Amino acid sequence: MANTLTAAVLADVHGNYLALKACLSYAKKRGVKHYLFLGDYITDHAFPQRVMEQLYEMEREYDCRFIRGNREEYMIDYRGNGGRQPDGAVWGEGSAQGALLHCYENLTPKDIDWFEKMPIYDEWRPEGAPPVSLCHGSPQRVRGAMRGEPDFFKELPQLGPDLLLKGHNHKHFCLAYQGKRVVCAGSVGNPIARRARLGKPEATELAKSAQMLFLRLEKGCWALEYVKVPYNWQGAIENLEISGLSRRAPVWAAMLRYNVLTGCDPFMVVPSRAAELYHEASGITALWHQVPEPYWRQAAEEFGVPMFR
Repeated sequence: MANTLTAAVLADVHGNYLALKACLSYAKKRGVKHYLFLGDYITDHAFPQRVMEQLYEMEREYDCRFIRGNREEYMIDYRGNGGRQPDGAVWGEGSAQGALLHCYENLTPKDIDWFEKMPIYDEWRPEGAPPVSLCHGSPQRVRGAMRGEPDFFKELPQLGPDLLLKGHNHKHFCLAYQGKRVVCAGSVGNPIARRARLGKPEATELAKSAQMLFLRLEKGCWALEYVKVPYNWQGAIENLEISGLSRRAPVWAAMLRYNVLTGCDPFMVVPSRAAELYHEASGITALWHQVPEPYWRQAAEEFGVPMFR
């Protein structure tokens, strides 16, 4: 592989520095010199500063491209508003925003300055190989899911390169349309196979592993290799307690542990159910961050997400 043009593609680390470390180590052992990072490096898991240290080191030592994700934009916007949300509210302790607050407090001005310099769309044009488009959500929107969006097929013909690499969806998939390919690189830190279901959780094939993608040039075309990488998942779970996240964002930390152990995604269904429970009890229609903590815990229990003790 060392003599074949190869790039490692990594997306959606979400603060899981142990998963990132394992993926980078695996790629380096395979002799990879080119790295394409597709955003959402921080928030959620503990110790975001350790993710930043690895990214800065990679930028110094390898050929890297970095794309901004929606989580980086959260930090940029929050700082830009003077440590407040657009409505003037501040991030507070609790399951809805405690993990965001923890991340923000553990980043430096240098980190957020770096995020601001990142594009939301870029093109990698290695010599002697077809060009590749890079984005987090979609070429125009960091939170664009693309898969299933009405404007998805309208965006593709506008791209120069025939291959678009993206993140945001946290799962591997490949779509094709009129000679264009869209490939999601999965997630380094929070890979998912399906939404969480009510009741007792079941582990998927993505439990306790990180996820990445390799691009390899073969006969003038890009070949894809989807990879699952073992990592110190026990340490990632322990860090949720050591860092204080399990106290600052109790249900969110519990959902992170659930995701690590099962490969399932509780991050939409549990908060949405918490809002439903609150509405049923109070008649109030609330956003996630407005839902009182007991309803978060009740929703987590319904989905079989155990709390930290």
